[in-house]
Amino acid sequence: RTAIMGEAAASYSKAMELNPTEAGYANNFGLALIQAGQRDEGMAMLQRAAASDPANAGKYYFNVGAILTNSGDVDGAIDAFRKATEAQPDYAGAHYQLGMSLVGKATFSPEGAMIPVEGTLEAFQKYLELQPNGADAETAKAMVATLTTAVDTSFTNPNKK
Repeated sequence: RTAIMGEAAASYSKAMELNPTEAGYANNFGLALIQAGQRDEGMAMLQRAAASDPANAGKYYFNVGAILTNSGDVDGAIDAFRKATEAQPDYAGAHYQLGMSLVGKATFSPEGAMIPVEGTLEAFQKYLELQPNGADAETAKAMVATLTTAVDTSFTNPNKK
């Protein structure tokens, strides 16, 4: 697989020589480089794609966020998904992934209630506004319910009469 991705990267490199401003080539070249094990170079190409095509930068930042998520860099992924939603406010998938990334930053009260970081609930709500019946709608609805429902922390001893 690495060899095939290396060949793909070489092909996209040639395409970039022929048309250096084509953001789609830079995106695909970046993804091929990452698959070929050249993560830093690939990430630079994805950044280049976003810079050269502001109207579609959200999808390139989304790719950066997905790669960072898969490599365990939650803070980097949050930053990339935020950039994706800023570049393309109607990109529902970026809002959903931002929400999912932010959930990982939540803390818990001494009673066990989840305390989400700022923007978590809003990210899921925006996803649902844009894609009320989307592929991730049920999960987003469940996250909204979880984030807006108070947890009953009272305890009643069933043995006490």
